[in-house]
Amino acid sequence: GMGFGTMNKCVLIWNDPHAVKWPDNEWIELMTPKGENSGKWTTFFNPTKYKGIPVLVGFVGGDNARYMETQTDEEVIDDVMTNLKAMFPSITPPDRHVITRWGSDENVLGTYSYKIVGRHDGNDRKKLRKAVENIWFAGEATSSWYATTVGAFKTGEKAAKEMLKVLSSDATSVK
Repeated sequence: GMGFGTMNKCVLIWNDPHAVKWPDNEWIELMTPKGENSGKWTTFFNPTKYKGIPVLVGFVGGDNARYMETQTDEEVIDDVMTNLKAMFPSITPPDRHVITRWGSDENVLGTYSYKIVGRHDGNDRKKLRKAVENIWFAGEATSSWYATTVGAFKTGEKAAKEMLKVLSSDATSVK
């Protein structure tokens, strides 16, 4: 009863500290007119100050994320660099990259759940997190904080506490 979407990332890494051509902002957004590149590799996270080397992480979601999974790494890098060059003309190609393809990963098939318009999905999420014998479930799809890392973390923490309770009671009953 809930939707399941895809968001992918392209992590670009430069070895040369002088490769930085972008501002120190944590988030960088390319504003484009509505058209072919709207929303396609326009949002970038800048963890450079945390990593100690030049790094940018580009994001793409929805239909654009599903389409990019059909592209080669080189085609993806070309698309990402086209938008980065629009903002920073002197930027050089990265030395390394990591590209996710969560929608086509046979063990994942997407990245986040979302609420379907007009549907109350609280019961669906509650059912998903219900333990079955000695199997507990967690993750953003089982949380009211769906589509977030917070939701995944909090439900994982709750499942771990429930497991500890069962393990503790099993240990005391064995004595």
